[in-house]
Formats: sequence, C-alpha cells, structure tokens
Amino acid sequence: MGRALGTVRGQATSASSALDGAKKAFAAGAWTGGTSDAFSADLTGRAGTAKAGADACVTELETIYNKEPDKVEPDAWQIHWHNL
Repeated sequence: MGRALGTVRGQATSASSALDGAKKAFAAGAWTGGTSDAFSADLTGRAGTAKAGADACVTELETIYNKEPDKVEPDAWQIHWHNL
C-alpha cells in the first residue's frame, strides 16, 4: 500500500500539471479571436477537474493507508487479500 501511495502521488502530480503548458500558452496570447475564449475556458475547467480528481485519488488512498496497521498477524486478511 505504501508503494502504491508513492506511485499515485507522482501520477497525481503529473495529472495536475498536464495542461499547464497549454494554459500558459493561452495566457501568453498563443491563440486569440474566434472560439479561443471558449476553448480557453474549457481548458481551464478541464485542468481544474484533473487536479481535483488527482487530489481526491491521493486523499482516498491516504485514508485507506492510514487505517492499516503497521504490522499484522500471519493469518490476517491483509496478507492473503489477493485470494479474497
């Protein structure tokens, strides 16, 4: 679970910043006129949605991880979870 949490945090960072380059390009005036305003607004919304989803995923996994004990008994379900 700890390894998965580290991986998810890295992927969440990537997802959160995936559209940063495009947002910066729009802020610098890379495309103006026509439907550029609508596209920029949609891009900003999608970037926010990606960040919110990534953050929620990390939070959910952290919640699960923090509920697990540091050590379990040899017959605990956590050891044999893949057989459930």
